[in-house]
Amino acid sequence: MKKARKGNLGLIKVRFKDLCECYFSLENTQKKLEMVDILANTLSKSDGSEIGKIALLTLGKLYPDFVGIELMLAEKMAIKALALATGKSEKNILRFLEEIGDLGKTAHKILDNKSQSTLLAFTNQKETEEYDVVDVWKILDTISQTSGEGSADKKIRILSGLLSKVTPLEARYISRLVAGNLRTGVAVQLLLEALSKAKTGTRENKLFLERAYNRCSDLDYVSSVLYKEGLEAVKEIEVTVFSPIKVMLAQRVSNSEELLERFNGKCSLEYKYDGLRVQIHKKENKVKLFSRSTENITKQFPDVIDFINNAALENEFIIEGEIVAFDHEKEAILPFQYVSQRKRKHDIDQKIREIPVRIFLFDVLYSNNTSRLDCSYLERRKNLQKIVRETNNIKFSHQTIADNSDEIDTFLHQALQDNCEGIMGKSIGEDSVYQAGARGWNWVKYKAGYDAKLSDSFDLVILGAEHGKGKRAGKYGTFLLGCYDQIEGIYQTFTRIGTGFSDEDLAFFFQELKPLESEKPKEYQSDVESSIWFYPKIVIEVTGDEITRSQMHTCSRGLLENDKDGLALRFPRFTGRTVHDKAPEQATTNDEIRTIYLKQ
Repeated sequence: MKKARKGNLGLIKVRFKDLCECYFSLENTQKKLEMVDILANTLSKSDGSEIGKIALLTLGKLYPDFVGIELMLAEKMAIKALALATGKSEKNILRFLEEIGDLGKTAHKILDNKSQSTLLAFTNQKETEEYDVVDVWKILDTISQTSGEGSADKKIRILSGLLSKVTPLEARYISRLVAGNLRTGVAVQLLLEALSKAKTGTRENKLFLERAYNRCSDLDYVSSVLYKEGLEAVKEIEVTVFSPIKVMLAQRVSNSEELLERFNGKCSLEYKYDGLRVQIHKKENKVKLFSRSTENITKQFPDVIDFINNAALENEFIIEGEIVAFDHEKEAILPFQYVSQRKRKHDIDQKIREIPVRIFLFDVLYSNNTSRLDCSYLERRKNLQKIVRETNNIKFSHQTIADNSDEIDTFLHQALQDNCEGIMGKSIGEDSVYQAGARGWNWVKYKAGYDAKLSDSFDLVILGAEHGKGKRAGKYGTFLLGCYDQIEGIYQTFTRIGTGFSDEDLAFFFQELKPLESEKPKEYQSDVESSIWFYPKIVIEVTGDEITRSQMHTCSRGLLENDKDGLALRFPRFTGRTVHDKAPEQATTNDEIRTIYLKQ
């Protein structure tokens, strides 16, 4: 049996069993501060050698999102592995799973109920083996990177071998890890607080960890630097090419007067293009593209790589822009539905021919071996034009400076005429820095609605659903949608929706959401019952007639005059747009919704 190895000052390489006991404690409390304390207690015992792996596993990941390696196995494969590990039939395991509703709890119960003698006879082991965190991470990594002919059977054998040698509690969380949902309720913000408390003794230093994380999107790296070099070294973490920066997000305004007021009477205006936001990293001849959610989308856009290499005036930079589908004959931007097809990972050459694109660049985040995040907007804009030249396929975003509402309204009208979805207002003050990962007032977005009472749309997370009836039988009928609370790191309900979906939409959502079905996630604040709950992942665009007070929905509850009231969207309609490049944490926030409500 392997023993946990001691490091300096009595610290150890954390046993996976101990980490799972931590997860179990997290799973059984709803209190945020208690969760921070539980996690910090376990993190404080690490000697630091595996802290990055602990951080990633705690979020249900093996690698940062931008690496593009995911562990998720099909449920059928996990069931086969569990059957092989326990000697139970797949039919028997399915019966347990249908009864319990969670693969992790199913694995836990089956192993817990199995007599020791039967288990020992099957596995030919004298006892369960003791693994440290890195041991388990390496095995799971092997599973994730096994590919080619016969890879499914290899993955099943590797997973069953691991499950046959661990405790029931460890099997609970290994099964959940391979399914892609740990279900402890821990999100990035809570993890950063726990890391801060574990290593510095206070949650207050989370701000420095968050700043570093927003500059590199790599919790493995940030946590490792914290443990091995200390907080001062974390403060020095800066932008690096090929590590995506968390994008800056915009607040919203409802009219030109408010937009101008936000910027003390003068600001920059840019078109708000209806495409895919992209962060472009270049070093020598190597170029990588990252989406708004830091997903690596380089392989889907080989044409964009060529465009950038041909237009580059410097060898190393990080710039930001929007990829739009473009009709070069008509010199016209095509609707979002066209460019969204370019994110598919198959038939790439065919899609390049069918859907040509143009990139509109609007910011620079790194150039000349220097981070530009702390430069003003006008400095960055000027620098951008020194980094790349305009070509037929690359343009700078359409931009002007405005100091009156008539100019703003005229610019908006022109943007809509040019097939854009609205305009951006940007501060031109000395403090107009790029706020990585933040939704601040240095940028605002302004869209115009014609028929709807509300002038803007909402990007909402699908939290739950009801079973479909009639024509929708065998699919989901209606959906429960929610917004994101950035302060608490939770999702709050905002509306139910059943209109605006085509048959193709419903088939698509059933395919995408079925693997995400789960028990009600801890991070959901909901008084509304739902027949089916989903792990938060899918974001869709919705419009509606008005926002009203609600005693049923929890959006902004506790932030209104009556603490018991929340906010709800009346007569919601799906616009037909699934926001593939937004992580659920980038959905419309409760603060945004409350601001819009107060302006009605």
